[in-house]
Amino acid sequence: MRRGAIKEISRLKEELSLRRKLENRLCKLSCEAPEKTLEEISRELVRDLKELTGSQLAAVGVYSETKKRWYFPNFVGLNNCGLKSYFAVSRLGGVFEKVFREKRPYVSNALSRDPHHRGLPEGHVPIKRVLIHPVVVKDRIKGLMMVANAPRRYGAREREIVEKLGSFYGFLLQMKEGVASPRNLNGDPLLDTQRARTLNLLVGNLAHKFNNLLNVIWASLEFAKFRPEHRPFEPFLEKAERASQELSGLVRQLLLYARGEVLGKKLIHLEEFIPRVTEFLRSLLPPQIELRTRVKKKLPPVRVDPVALEQILVNLVVNAAEAYSEKEGSILVRVDLTSRHHHLRTSRTPYRVRFCSGIPAKQWIVVEVKDQGRGIPPELLPRVAEPFYSTKGLGRGLGLAAVRNIIWAHDGCLSLFSSPEKGTSVKVYLPLSEDNQK
Repeated sequence: MRRGAIKEISRLKEELSLRRKLENRLCKLSCEAPEKTLEEISRELVRDLKELTGSQLAAVGVYSETKKRWYFPNFVGLNNCGLKSYFAVSRLGGVFEKVFREKRPYVSNALSRDPHHRGLPEGHVPIKRVLIHPVVVKDRIKGLMMVANAPRRYGAREREIVEKLGSFYGFLLQMKEGVASPRNLNGDPLLDTQRARTLNLLVGNLAHKFNNLLNVIWASLEFAKFRPEHRPFEPFLEKAERASQELSGLVRQLLLYARGEVLGKKLIHLEEFIPRVTEFLRSLLPPQIELRTRVKKKLPPVRVDPVALEQILVNLVVNAAEAYSEKEGSILVRVDLTSRHHHLRTSRTPYRVRFCSGIPAKQWIVVEVKDQGRGIPPELLPRVAEPFYSTKGLGRGLGLAAVRNIIWAHDGCLSLFSSPEKGTSVKVYLPLSEDNQK
């Protein structure tokens, strides 16, 4: 048991270190993007892909719709492919055709046995395993990212790394084409997701550095309080300490918003999980608010971080209770299974908004929190997940932003339906994939 715990702690530390390294790289690339060419950024992405996934080979490509050709600027001058002169091709076949047709990532840890594999061109280095991520913008293939020949199997961690770099690259391609203006971005859910994720990475990086500086300030204040010559200044030191504590709390909220606080995903059964959390949720509510649950029986297990899911429920239930002010009311927590989620679609009604991760799925576990409170005006609904946007006063507005990012870290979606004086329904969609069944 002890050996297993040490192994799990080591794994979590490795994941946190890798995530911070990825965030730092994306933050740096975001700052440098306006000054660099697409070719220069492409070469940097190739180096990052190889380093972060441990792959021997990597490639970043962009598709020109006008010339109907694929361009791989990273092949030129890099020792990562036997076909160094292949910087442009008119067609990519084999497993690439499957990727482009389905517009979904492709992973094979035994490429030679894959029925879609059509072999390799003469002179190409052998490929044992591969991960291909299509860069899709407005339902059109704009580029691709590929890594190959890592020493170990490609899994969820490598898919997350390539997906995040792919989201950044898709947004970058839009910028370089001159179509990523505020006017054109409005109403495009996928691009809105990419913009928000880039902002998350920047915020997380800054908050982490803020936190380190605050620790230095806090330690210095503690030390100064014990020096006899500083006793006349003790009231001022205490005020500075209280201010530092408040700022530290804000930094923790920023880190929750930016990183989603997802540390360890595992398969959980919501039929068992929801009743356990319900008692804690009831303790947070005033006596005039009733909490009811309705969980569908025989639900398949879903791969989530249970601590993060509890944080989501706490935020949503507390928000629902606040919608009643001092009045009596009830809150319903419902869990179901669906295949009818309108992924990435813009709602036809002003009373509904969706914040989708961009990762499609065939089936979803739905966790709904519903109230019959005062509701949200339709003109405010699209902004409820913006950081620091709140109608409840200064210092609020990170709750739903953090919920959205936790859900995105699980490749899920957040949907809100609200009508003034008729209540609000918040639905969390968690994807079911083949990994959920393993």
